[in-house]
Amino acid sequence: MAFNESLSHLLQERRIATLTTFGEDGMPHVTAVWFLWQDSALYIATSRHTGKGRNLARDSRMALCIESREDGREAGLSASGQAELLTGEIAAPLARQINSKYLTPTAMEHPVVGPAFIEMSDLVVKLVPQKWISWDMASLGAELFTPDMDPMEYFYPTLK
Repeated sequence: MAFNESLSHLLQERRIATLTTFGEDGMPHVTAVWFLWQDSALYIATSRHTGKGRNLARDSRMALCIESREDGREAGLSASGQAELLTGEIAAPLARQINSKYLTPTAMEHPVVGPAFIEMSDLVVKLVPQKWISWDMASLGAELFTPDMDPMEYFYPTLK
């Protein structure tokens, strides 16, 4: 599937995304990350010393999945392509934006907490998606279930 415009809200919300990179042995390395969607690109702040940072320095292939787990309305977007690694003065303001999306102003201004997160964010990964995959259970449900049917009778609740 292509990018589903009706799911673009997932890119603006404060969600935890799932990042996949590839280790030296070729095995997938899957981890949770914070992200920012801006100017048709996804950005992730990390450290160049992390597994994901080292993996992307060696092999730029990556995928990022962002999903909603609201019962009966599960939906998601998966973006994949080649990472661009940003450092120094280019990365710093983006890392601050990403961290500010998930941390309160109190955390960002704290003399220990704020600098700790900035220090852990010396690398910003930029992904301009080359491929999108999307899914939307509410749309699928609308095709499968008639108005007299309750879709929740057919699915177990999603764990939160």
